[in-house]
Amino acid sequence: MDTTLYVALSHQVAQRRQMDVIANNIANMGTTAFKRESVMFREYLKESDGELPNSLKKIAYVQDYGVSRQMTDGKFSTTGNPFDIALSGDGMLMVKKENGDFAYTRNGHLALSDQGKLITSTGQEVLDDGQNPIQFPENPIGIEFATDGTISAKNVGIIGKLNVVTFENTSTLKKIGDNMFSAADQSIPSTDFQVVQGVTESSNVQPIIEITKMINVSRAYTRTAKMMENFQDSRNNAINRLAKLS
Repeated sequence: MDTTLYVALSHQVAQRRQMDVIANNIANMGTTAFKRESVMFREYLKESDGELPNSLKKIAYVQDYGVSRQMTDGKFSTTGNPFDIALSGDGMLMVKKENGDFAYTRNGHLALSDQGKLITSTGQEVLDDGQNPIQFPENPIGIEFATDGTISAKNVGIIGKLNVVTFENTSTLKKIGDNMFSAADQSIPSTDFQVVQGVTESSNVQPIIEITKMINVSRAYTRTAKMMENFQDSRNNAINRLAKLS
C-alpha cells in the first residue's frame, strides 16, 4: 500500500476511535457522576526508505495516545435522601470491592448494608480515611455528612470520615464497570472538595456539544475516505495509461 494511503488510514482509525468515545459519552448522559471523556492523539514520525531529501523522509502518522477525563462537576439534583451525597470539586470516594481490591467512584448514591456498613448502590464498601469500612451503629438518628466528609449522627456523635482521594493524572484510571475505576498509581488525599448531602451529581456531558462533535468527526471520516478513493482512482488511471503506451 502507498505511504499516502497508510497516513490516511491512520487518520481514519483515529476518527473511528474518537467516534466511539463520543458515542460512549452520549450513552452515559444519564449515568450518575459520569465524567466526559475525550481522546488524546499524538504525531508518530517514521523515516521512509530510499534516496529522499531530509525534508521528505519523515512521514507523520496519527497515533491514539489515551483518554482524558473532564472532572468538572455535573449538575446537582436534590433528593432529600440523607445517604445521597455529591462531591463538589476534586476528589473520588475510595471503595472496596468484594474481592478486596480498592476502587474509586464519584457515585454518591449510598446506603447501609444489612450489617450496618456504608456501601455504594452496587454493594461496594465505602472506606474511611484509614481505608477501613465505615460501620454505623444500630438505629442512628439524624445522619449528617459534613462538607469535609465527616459522618455523624445526633444520638451517637462522629461515626467516621469519608476517604476522598485524587490522582495526579486521572487519565490513567481504568474503567472497571459500575461507574468505578481502578488505579495503577498511588492515590493522594484530596484537599479541594466539599461533600454536599441530600443531592446526587449528574453526568457533566453536554449533549449539544457531543452531537456537534459527532457530526464533525463523521464528516471528517467521509472526507478522508473520499480522498483515499480519489487517490486510488488516480493511481489506477496512471497505471492503465502506462500499460496502453507500452
